[in-house]
Amino acid sequence: MMGIPINGPAYIFGDNQSVLANTTNPGSQLKKKSNAICYHFVREGVARKEWITTYIKSEHNVADLLTKPL
Repeated sequence: MMGIPINGPAYIFGDNQSVLANTTNPGSQLKKKSNAICYHFVREGVARKEWITTYIKSEHNVADLLTKPL
């Protein structure tokens, strides 16, 4: 992944359960084209077992702080 060899799939943690559900459901439809492209990319990685998406509570998600305005 990104030039760094790892053993097994990489974990992607998220606090939005509906988004995580869409990454594993190939039948879900997305309205915006830009979102659909990103979801298809992630879905393909999940289908190839390169990534595993999993839920994490917001208070335990350290990276979430970097996405919110201070």
